[in-house]
This record gives sequence, C-alpha cells and structure tokens, in this order.
Amino acid sequence: MKVNKLLESRRKELGLTMEDVAKKVGVSKSTVKKWESGYIKNMRRDKMALLADALQISPMDLLGEEVEDSQSYYADPEVAALAEELRTNPNRRILFDATKNLSKDDIDIVLNLINGLKAKEGKK
Repeated sequence: MKVNKLLESRRKELGLTMEDVAKKVGVSKSTVKKWESGYIKNMRRDKMALLADALQISPMDLLGEEVEDSQSYYADPEVAALAEELRTNPNRRILFDATKNLSKDDIDIVLNLINGLKAKEGKK
C-alpha cells in the first residue's frame, strides 16, 4: 500500500478528520490533504514522528514508498488479521509495542508467560 493511502485509511480507521490530524501534528489541514493525496511525498522528521503517533503507526511506515501489507506478510489470513488488530487497536496495541524497549531476556519472559497462559486454557 502506498504511504499516502495508508495515511488516509489509518486516519479513517481511527475516526479522525484531517483537522484532527493537523492539530495533533501541528500543520494545516491542507498539508494533511497533500500528504494523503501524495502531492507532498517528503515530510520533516519531527512531523513524521508526530504523524505516526497521531495515527498510531510506526514512523518506519512513513519512510518507504510502499508499505508492507500485513495480509501478504502472513500466510494465514487469520494471523494477519490478528497482527493487524494488535498493531492498530489502541486497546491491544500494548501487546504489539510491549517489546519496544525490552531486552531479549525480558521478551523471552513475556513469551513464556503468554505461552503458559495459552497452555493453561488449552489454546496452544
């Protein structure tokens, strides 16, 4: 998916208007419109970080021309849908972001805990 289309679809998924995004990023509505139309392809790094935060996406998603579609990354469509929900749903994003500042050992602890919970409920 092209970055400009990602911006528009993500904004709409979150129920935000162009004005909402503009206020969060500190730009005009017309700038947001130009980003979404693809008219402006390069943006300042500080605006990228604010935009990514406003849209609850990774700043890395804003760097490339094409954004990897989770449906093509995962072989199982059910897993792709779950991964997308973990990435985009604010209530579940904590699971997606949990590893951001953790060490490998801490990540292994979290994985073991999750696997233990899944095994306990027979979902492993």
